[in-house]
Amino acid sequence: MSYDPKVLKAVIKEGGKRGVEIEGAAALGGLNYFCTKVDEPNGDVELLIKSVEAMNAEVDESAEERRGGSGEIGKMILSCNEKKLALVTYVPESRKEECSAEAWLKAILDEYEGSVVKVAGTIAAGEILADGDKGRFPLKIRDEAIPKGIAYLRERGLFPVDDESDDDSVDYFGEHNVFNE
Repeated sequence: MSYDPKVLKAVIKEGGKRGVEIEGAAALGGLNYFCTKVDEPNGDVELLIKSVEAMNAEVDESAEERRGGSGEIGKMILSCNEKKLALVTYVPESRKEECSAEAWLKAILDEYEGSVVKVAGTIAAGEILADGDKGRFPLKIRDEAIPKGIAYLRERGLFPVDDESDDDSVDYFGEHNVFNE
């Protein structure tokens, strides 16, 4: 599919910036997996894949602005519009033994009658269509899916469990994902 170059540029820019943010937060919190959302793909699965690819891109140290760099961090990224929610899960080769991108994706899709659109190597992509009669709204599902994606990881010992005695101000983009603000 061909996209407007301005849209593609915005998707890649947002993805690259988010990659740097993910890399930094993961390093700070010792995380190997991450769940968050992006806006620019606007619910388009192929654009969301482009966004994840930008997140995973090698950092160009000579560039004026740092982009990408989170290729060693597994991630579930979501984007929606009023008609559907697009989801992409990515698990680096180095972590495929502990987590499957496809299984992680299906764990969320199955709860909402979503469908797998693409599975290719380290990436799995799917979508959940809106259905007002069933109370299925993409924005609401997106906000539910992030903590569900984290719960999937916690069940497998791949994401830190909340410890009430810890400083509550440190969240590392879990249920209180700062990118959603």
